[in-house]
Amino acid sequence: MSNSASRLRKILKTQKTAKLSPQNTPKLGSALPISIKALAEELDLDELAKKINHNATLSSKFRSRHNIYDFTIARLANAKRYNLIEDILDTHKHFQDISREGYALRLVSLYAKAGMFDHALKLFDELPELGCPRTVKSFNALLKAAVESKRFDEVFTLFQEVPADLGISCDVVSYNTLIHALCEVGKLDEGLLMIDEMRAKGVSPSVVTFNTLLGAFYRERGFEGGELIWGIMDEYDVVRDVRSYNLKLQGLVDEGELEKAVALFESLESEGCKPDVGTFNVFIKKYCDEGDIEEAKRWYYVLLESCVPPNSITFSYLVPKFCDDGEYELAFELCKKMFKRQFVVDEALLQLVINGLVKESKIQEAEELVELGKSNSFVQYGLVIPSDNTEKQEQNNSL
Repeated sequence: MSNSASRLRKILKTQKTAKLSPQNTPKLGSALPISIKALAEELDLDELAKKINHNATLSSKFRSRHNIYDFTIARLANAKRYNLIEDILDTHKHFQDISREGYALRLVSLYAKAGMFDHALKLFDELPELGCPRTVKSFNALLKAAVESKRFDEVFTLFQEVPADLGISCDVVSYNTLIHALCEVGKLDEGLLMIDEMRAKGVSPSVVTFNTLLGAFYRERGFEGGELIWGIMDEYDVVRDVRSYNLKLQGLVDEGELEKAVALFESLESEGCKPDVGTFNVFIKKYCDEGDIEEAKRWYYVLLESCVPPNSITFSYLVPKFCDDGEYELAFELCKKMFKRQFVVDEALLQLVINGLVKESKIQEAEELVELGKSNSFVQYGLVIPSDNTEKQEQNNSL
């Protein structure tokens, strides 16, 4: 157990729980069939946690279904049922899988997703007694957990002390996480200096390293600040990816240089980069913010013609504007694309589309949207077809 990690968790009152012996470990078998949809339909969160633990006890295959755990932990965290998250993940510490570092860091990551950094740290400290080695991989998972929980001081302390305590060397992922934390607290220059330290330690910066700095410098230091990092990327012969170009596009748009942004967009193919949904969202957001719905729609059509699927960010920008403009059919088609890709989107916006479809007597489309909401695997949307009384009440409320 690292001394630094122990110092960081003074407030924790840890209780040692004996690891199940191989004789006491439940025999593996076939878990009862269970799906995300079935879990989503379970309204009792205590029962939900019991079902997860029951199926996990029966089958190692179930324990490898990451999407189920991501969904369940996110749902419990949204409900602030942290006691149930602790119960699930504590149970999972006592399966034989815990001896595999990949499984262990998965549990650390799930604690991070729930914002439970102290529990992630406690588990990291316990890994040796649970029979799991700690390498730079689990260390990186702990650093990421601290960042996701916005415990930036812990990131800095862990980075300075834990590698020496454990006898491990930081890799590019470790440094990228540290640079991310430094940028989050506004220490951009210190983040940039990490490039020199990486070189001194024989660690090559990656495009992710520079993209992290690029985003922060464009955001905090304006376009010229971002261009400083852009130039340093040339010095290091870093091959830029679409994320790099999206950040520069955002920098140009924020600077009011729309013509230059469009010119850069048009040159992407020649630069060896194919635009992704983030590229189009830069322009869609800009025109939505300006209230130019026609130009926003034009970029949306270009996105579709490029065979780039929209995402939930595209949805959140466009649907309110489509509805304001009476383009309920267009909003309906975008909603269907979201359901097809199983994105979790804002229920209020979905209901806005349904209300608009009903207003235009497109009842079949409205009913289809409600049914799609009911059959969604991840969220049980409470979508309804408004009645005449509902519409009248809404009109009265607006008076």
